[in-house]
Amino acid sequence: MSYRVSHLDSRKRALEKQESRDRDQARLNAGSVRPSELRRENSVFSALPLHRYKMVAIGGKALAHS
Repeated sequence: MSYRVSHLDSRKRALEKQESRDRDQARLNAGSVRPSELRRENSVFSALPLHRYKMVAIGGKALAHS
């Protein structure tokens, strides 16, 4: 197994994040996206198909049936 070592350029990453924030703000200002939609897009879980999953337990404890 081989590993690739990368180094994070914190200045470059900070610029990328600010550019993303600026694009988000421009979209909000233009009315092309609602705040709730933007929060969903920017969520850590946005790439996961959560609609395919069903939560059945938390911490090994079964949830009540609804």
